[in-house]
Amino acid sequence: MTAISPHNGPVAVTGVSGFTGGHMVRELVLHGYEVRACLRNADSWRGRDCVQYLNRLPNVEIAGGCDLFVPGSYDEAFAGCAGVFHVAAVLGNSADGKSQPLGSGNVSTDVYEGGMAGTRNVIDSVNRSGSVKRVVYTSSLAAISGLAPPPMLPGFAWTETHWAPDHFEPEAWQHPRQAYARSKVDTERLLNQSADASDGRWDVVTMNPAMICGPVLFKAQVGQWIEQIGRLAAGLDVTWPTPYDMYYNIIDVRDLVKAERLAAESDVDHRATNGGSRYLLHGSGGRSALRLSTEVAGIIREGFPSFVVGGAAAPDGGPPRPAAINHSRKAMSLLGATFRPVEDTIRDVVETSVELGIIEPRLRPEPEPPHTP
Repeated sequence: MTAISPHNGPVAVTGVSGFTGGHMVRELVLHGYEVRACLRNADSWRGRDCVQYLNRLPNVEIAGGCDLFVPGSYDEAFAGCAGVFHVAAVLGNSADGKSQPLGSGNVSTDVYEGGMAGTRNVIDSVNRSGSVKRVVYTSSLAAISGLAPPPMLPGFAWTETHWAPDHFEPEAWQHPRQAYARSKVDTERLLNQSADASDGRWDVVTMNPAMICGPVLFKAQVGQWIEQIGRLAAGLDVTWPTPYDMYYNIIDVRDLVKAERLAAESDVDHRATNGGSRYLLHGSGGRSALRLSTEVAGIIREGFPSFVVGGAAAPDGGPPRPAAINHSRKAMSLLGATFRPVEDTIRDVVETSVELGIIEPRLRPEPEPPHTP
């Protein structure tokens, strides 16, 4: 039996200074777990900001020096743990030659190698621990669909049975823009192979979330998607990935980490389910995509009517709405995953961004009083 509970001993979370990692620690301690929070550098500004927050939570032990690029750096943190929540990843905005000091500085190389080398190091530490029974891995919807997949027929639904390489020509799949998607596909497969090779000592469950949004716990958590929602609420134009527009496929981070905890505690034979031991997680309030300049901005305007809301629609009408849809039926039926309205998610991004001083909203001009002759 590889399902875990708070009674089995501590659990470890990698990447705790990131958005999902910080929320993962919070979710676990709220449900009675003792958590070892794995952090590369507690003395960096990101590390200090993270530690300041985590020190306010009960039953958290900070495990410093855990670097994806350093073999053995997770050994001490994993020793005696019943489970590992592997959330850490090198993203495009952190592969800048500074945030990952042991990386090459090349974005596509470090994104891919951060995923692959880091996961190998995590697996080796899991095997050396002798105690870890289950690994819950945060992959991505990108491992299912790839980034900017070819157009699908209306009504096509992405599910756990789909693997991104099947939707691209080999040359396109090897392009640097797919480095993140390739890293998630290859790390999923590496984890599955390694779990099988462990002779039942541990298994792996993979979560495939869409764009992860929700309340910000500390400033260092602000990433590219959160930043753009904040910029809209601050009356500014968006800056990534274009100065104009894109579609958001949103999963609330609180719904994601709850599903990850439920997956760790589940007695389901994950590998025997349709699509294997992976779960697509996508919310958006039942909608499969939200256009940033119109729908997301509109939710902000409705929730914060006194704010000047920024953003600029593309002059050519913007990108076409994706025809394919995402659903999370498997996670709902087998894990009991739940999904809150996307309006709540976006509102909480804005509220916590204001609360932490990440953004400073601009107020709309007070309307002129009616003229009386």
